[in-house]
Amino acid sequence: MLSVVILAFSGCAVFVDFGLKDAAFENYDAIIPGFGTNLNTILLPGYVEDNPDYRYIVKYFGNDRCTGEYYAGDTLQYKVEGTWSLIEPDLMQLQLDAFINGVFKISKLDKTTYLLETNANEHGLGIEPSTLPLQLYNRKIY
Repeated sequence: MLSVVILAFSGCAVFVDFGLKDAAFENYDAIIPGFGTNLNTILLPGYVEDNPDYRYIVKYFGNDRCTGEYYAGDTLQYKVEGTWSLIEPDLMQLQLDAFINGVFKISKLDKTTYLLETNANEHGLGIEPSTLPLQLYNRKIY
């Protein structure tokens, strides 16, 4: 479901140095600006905020493929496949699960934390409008 990625904020070389390819990130917050609720708590069955037993992991691979995995405790609840591509040094096209599909601006918040944000995520929730802004907060795992 919701999740996502992460990258560096400047230059392809810097981006690659931060290791997006063959790396994993935990998406710990998915926010529609102005809504205030972490969408992970709505879209991921049983998700508990700030509890390390509940996590949505996004893995990026060198062939523009990515996966999203939701864990509750040590149990994998489900796994989905998606795609990503770097459009510009700080812009990434990301399609993952039924709820993430857009061009996201990448901002590095600290050494391991990244924000992906877009004004036009095709959310697939069956509500209008069909696109909404979305902020995805991620921390690099390895």
